[in-house]
Amino acid sequence: MKKILTIAGHDPSSGAGITRDLDIYFSLGIHGISVPTCIVLQGPKGVKDIYPIPREHFSEMLKMAGKELHIDGVKIGVVWDVPYIDEISAFLRKKRIPVVVDPMIASKNGKRLITDKGLKQLIKLLFPMADIITPNIEEASIITGNKVKNLKDMKRCARVMCDMGPKAVVVKGGHLKGEPVDLLFDGKEITIWEKKRIEREVHGTGCMFSSLLISFLVHGYPVKEAFLASEGVMEDMLKGSYRIDKEGYFYASSGILSSGYADRWKVLHTMKEARKRLYELNVVELIPEVQMNMGYAVEGANGIEDVAAFPGRIGQYDGKVYVKGEPQFGASSHVARLILTFMKYYPHVRSCIDIRYDRAIIKKAKEKAMDVVFFDRRKEPKKIKGAEGKSLDFLVEKVLKRVNTPPDIIYDVGDVGKEPIIRLFAKDPLKLIKKMEMIIP
Repeated sequence: MKKILTIAGHDPSSGAGITRDLDIYFSLGIHGISVPTCIVLQGPKGVKDIYPIPREHFSEMLKMAGKELHIDGVKIGVVWDVPYIDEISAFLRKKRIPVVVDPMIASKNGKRLITDKGLKQLIKLLFPMADIITPNIEEASIITGNKVKNLKDMKRCARVMCDMGPKAVVVKGGHLKGEPVDLLFDGKEITIWEKKRIEREVHGTGCMFSSLLISFLVHGYPVKEAFLASEGVMEDMLKGSYRIDKEGYFYASSGILSSGYADRWKVLHTMKEARKRLYELNVVELIPEVQMNMGYAVEGANGIEDVAAFPGRIGQYDGKVYVKGEPQFGASSHVARLILTFMKYYPHVRSCIDIRYDRAIIKKAKEKAMDVVFFDRRKEPKKIKGAEGKSLDFLVEKVLKRVNTPPDIIYDVGDVGKEPIIRLFAKDPLKLIKKMEMIIP
């Protein structure tokens, strides 16, 4: 399991800081580790005071995390003062992992969260170590020394902050007049995310957003994709925000993550890994005339919308495998129906790919002790043949009803107007690729 270290303040009300970060990580299938810099005394009505952790205790916790645990990413929030930043800087110099810095300067109710000297040291030492920094417009104004009032200002200050060392900058425009806008500058390109304003003060939004960003980076997302994914989740979380008191700030729920988001992201990430292997193997000889597609369903999938595939199928161009687009849920009803039918009998088998029929492939599969099953498309009932999308469902179900174990391959030799096809099944796309490697003629 991936592991992310959060270095931030502890909020006893669990709306922000390390408790909120850990909640996000666990919901996305990541183990969270935390080292607090301070106790931030706060509740639904804002921050009242800061109690720094003794430096020697902070140092020992950080050393333990570095020596005894393999860490895949680091998120930095409230750091309070220079000594903590010096310790973090020394810690990060030994690491080559994604780092997200949320430069928190003051709370919503105006309580300062970092000293003036601490802020200067944060910019000097930690910005150059960051993959992404995530200031809001007030923080961006203080860091750059120029007031941010509009989108044009956001673009300008993002470039200024990028020159301070981070690989990318997100400027959060939730406090702009009118509809809120967030901006990503990755050193080359600016990406804008526009959204509708939610008329409520939600506690801990900066912590949640930076936690989502580091989670997606650790899961292997490129910077732009991590930004877009984080924005999408934040919108859903804010819509589900709630109060823990009759007055004061709202708190955002990460319940939507644990109810299926994490599994869907894992599915898409695994599909991308499988695509890399397809490129490396360059199995153009396995692509049928109707082209190829690969699918992977979430656990407990109920419909086509729960199965990811590549839109436009997988073909070849100039002698190389060519995958059209990013994996998407609902992109292929054909491969989705095969998987859904298979899962009715064997729920753990959630991936399928269709490849070119060749007797040599079938022979090699049998030599490798694979479970190979044939079905005859000529025996389909006329009412099934004439029904769009029903043919394969019928034949696969007919096969599965008569076997006692899940087959690796179900194949046919075609029919009038139907190309013969081999359908390979596995628990996930990476295991599917390994099976493909075994049967390449």
